[in-house]
Amino acid sequence: MPFNVPLPEVLWKAGWRVKAFDDEGPETPHVTIRFKAERFWRVSLRDGRFLVPGGRWNDMPGAVRAAIEKHWEELQKYWNAQNPNNPIESSDDE
Repeated sequence: MPFNVPLPEVLWKAGWRVKAFDDEGPETPHVTIRFKAERFWRVSLRDGRFLVPGGRWNDMPGAVRAAIEKHWEELQKYWNAQNPNNPIESSDDE
């Protein structure tokens, strides 16, 4: 079951979702941001950079970024618990 970042109700109703998923395998640790079924972004839980080319915080409401920043440590802990073979602390080269 994914970790759902709580968002303000207005964003939730508009179709915004922010999640960290279970068992992502060898992918770079990340949080997924979705807007309806139209767009998605992935942000690295290691360094906060966008993993999908062209991703920018300006593409979404500021409250989405604020919610991610508020729950950053929880997201990292969740990732490490659910993906023990790919912890945030390891490098991309391992």
